[in-house]
Amino acid sequence: MRSLGFLGLILLLLAVTTAASPWIAIGLGGVGFPFEFSRVYNRAFEVLLVLAIITAWRPLDLGDATEIGLRRRAWARDLRRGLVVGGAGIGVALLACWLGGALVPRLRYGLVQTVGRGAAGLLGAVLVGVGEEALFRGVLLRRLSADTGRAAGVLLSTALYAVVHALRPGGPHDAHAWSGVERTLALFAPLGNPGVLPSTAGLFGFGLLLVFARTRSGGLWLPIGIHAAWVAVFRVGRLLFEIRRTPIWLIGPGWPPLVGGAGGWIAIGATSAALAVALRATPSPAAARESAGDT
Repeated sequence: MRSLGFLGLILLLLAVTTAASPWIAIGLGGVGFPFEFSRVYNRAFEVLLVLAIITAWRPLDLGDATEIGLRRRAWARDLRRGLVVGGAGIGVALLACWLGGALVPRLRYGLVQTVGRGAAGLLGAVLVGVGEEALFRGVLLRRLSADTGRAAGVLLSTALYAVVHALRPGGPHDAHAWSGVERTLALFAPLGNPGVLPSTAGLFGFGLLLVFARTRSGGLWLPIGIHAAWVAVFRVGRLLFEIRRTPIWLIGPGWPPLVGGAGGWIAIGATSAALAVALRATPSPAAARESAGDT
């Protein structure tokens, strides 16, 4: 099955990233860019993944823009609604965190720096929303559903989304000195850490929400808007407020904050409620086709 080929490709990229990232980190440090190992690891994997997908697109039949959900006539409307739905949902969770003492307003930089960093954060949120939705709710969902059935495709693609986000190793700047065993642990040890389980479960729940938005809207732009709104709150919001590490039951044990705690489930519930309201105002693609046929 082509799905097995695609999953094998992802595992290969994880292995290559694990082997290469320490050397990339020390090389960047040597020229004056001492980035954290986790950041280098993430960027290396993302670049390799993009290159691999482009190379394997035809052999693995990963679909065109229409098949994966990017080409849609009402894309701008769906994107706007997704941004509103996602912003409303995460806003309710932030309110809960503020009431629970886990969020404190704090301006970290001056006005000029805040505007510049905020613009960069918004751009990053859009890129993350488009890229991850195209991969997980577009390419992967389509490919896995075609080979294993719709239900299995939903569960597998969502599980991969949660697990790949859990495979984000942290480590010291001297990661180039790690042995092969240490590099392997840097990749897989996060999954053995009980502290990562709440975040993985929260990401799985969020992934299912995004799949629902994808299937009900008939395209990727509604989940892209929701996803981008969530990411923007963390990337831009950290310039305006601080999310504390406690209480851990509310904000979760890891990154992204909230997702592994009660705040994350509040965000998922509030986003789901806002999504239901938005979808009620817009008929599903199947209902729209039936209505057009009746007239």
